[in-house]
Amino acid sequence: MDIFDYTVIGLLILLVLVLLGLLSVNRKLKKENDVLNQVLAAKDVTIANLEASRVAVKDVIENFSISDEVMAGIEDGESREEISQRLGIPVNRIELIVKFDKIKKEQSAIQESLLNN
Repeated sequence: MDIFDYTVIGLLILLVLVLLGLLSVNRKLKKENDVLNQVLAAKDVTIANLEASRVAVKDVIENFSISDEVMAGIEDGESREEISQRLGIPVNRIELIVKFDKIKKEQSAIQESLLNN
């Protein structure tokens, strides 16, 4: 064998070693990619949950505000229809708010009487 043959064999061995090294690095990168995808999925779930809770909190705050306005209108002698038109919400929602307020006041009265006794 001539020196050229040894050079070719040496280069082939070097090429095989480089390929094996690249395969090893590729496996590590695949594992890291899988972990990052799991983190991204968890992040997406967390963001979705936070968005849902933000919307829920916004609804609660909005309902408190509307509830106060409805009850103020009722106390001022406005009809449910007038309040409905003024606030732009259905009459059945006005009635529901009034019922909830009545229940809330009854519960407060019961708790207060229990505390006083």
